[in-house]
Amino acid sequence: MSISAPRTFEAQPLSLRYLDIVLVVLVAVPALALGAPELGYAVGAGAWIVQRLLAVVVEKRIEHLADQRRRLGISLASAMGRVWLMAIAIMVVGVTASRPDGLTAALVIFAAFSFTFARAAFAHATRPRSTD
Repeated sequence: MSISAPRTFEAQPLSLRYLDIVLVVLVAVPALALGAPELGYAVGAGAWIVQRLLAVVVEKRIEHLADQRRRLGISLASAMGRVWLMAIAIMVVGVTASRPDGLTAALVIFAAFSFTFARAAFAHATRPRSTD
């Protein structure tokens, strides 16, 4: 079990575990058809997907560590680094391209985060509790 995710969240089928990535890709079609800036959407979706893949890699590496402090430290550093990655992506596209691109990147990341947060909260709320 990892420190950053409840066991029921990790035990979800692969299709549910990565549903946020699937939704980010699928929502691109209607969003772009409705006029969302292409570059902003691509940067937001790309930053989200990269940070999720990094999270998977870090979780796989720390699950074999016995020292709980080290696991927690690496997990926390990874989470903060991924937040910075997404923030920098939003700022760079907003400054170098246009403000609407930056806003679009921020909205994509916010929507994906909100979905992931809600899914994790639901998994936590519905997990079986021990009665001991």
